[in-house]
Amino acid sequence: MKRIIFSIYTGNVNEHTSVPQYKRDQFALYKDRLKECQKQYAKLCGAEYHLFNTNHTDYDNIQFEKILLCEQLTSQYDEVLYLDFDVVPATNINFFDRFNLDTVCVYSIPTKLDIDIIKFRNQDNTWHTMDMYSKSCCKKAMLLLNDIDGSLECFNTGVFGINKVSAEALNFSSNLDMCNEVFQQACKDNLYPVEMYKNWRPNNEVYTSFLCELNNVPITNIGLPWNFILDNNYRIPSRAAHIYHCVNKDFNVIPQLQSQ
Repeated sequence: MKRIIFSIYTGNVNEHTSVPQYKRDQFALYKDRLKECQKQYAKLCGAEYHLFNTNHTDYDNIQFEKILLCEQLTSQYDEVLYLDFDVVPATNINFFDRFNLDTVCVYSIPTKLDIDIIKFRNQDNTWHTMDMYSKSCCKKAMLLLNDIDGSLECFNTGVFGINKVSAEALNFSSNLDMCNEVFQQACKDNLYPVEMYKNWRPNNEVYTSFLCELNNVPITNIGLPWNFILDNNYRIPSRAAHIYHCVNKDFNVIPQLQSQ
């Protein structure tokens, strides 16, 4: 069984809400430790490891590139696991042995509108483009154009596992133009207020979620323990987590990085 775990990194990303200066500085400071931690996990899994340097400078294009690379690598490897570069494995359990990669293996996050929490995050009272509830609404709007009442879930592709079977079922590269067309239509024809759809952008998580629901692509929801997201709401690592996804880039709280 030929396996690979890979990530993508560049120190040259255009200005984007997801990459403020603090996060850029943290990546520069922890780059070697992050790479080594992912590399050691690949060794535990009996997989090769590769850190790709991208020539893209647009944040959204980099996010699309990772899904396209996953698909391409299935022509060379039996199983492929992508990890965002802010993802830190913290387990001795082999991901490939734990999950069936004949299905798309990803954390599908349930979202909901909590009326007790103000979801508007921008000064003009619009939803933030990276808000998971907004992403799930965008995906749902795209599905409604295909007469499908989709779920209010959306993938987080920070941890993303596939093989040739699931890659062919997803068929991301061949469906990308179609996704772009449906997205553009959904931005004009949807049931949501302008405060919601104003900031929708083409997004790999929206598109992969959309394609899986549209075409009934089998998925395995790996759940929170295998993509434990640390952000402004959840800052303390859980000892029950297998993989930390340090979205806030506060890498100093991750034990696996402190010991290196």
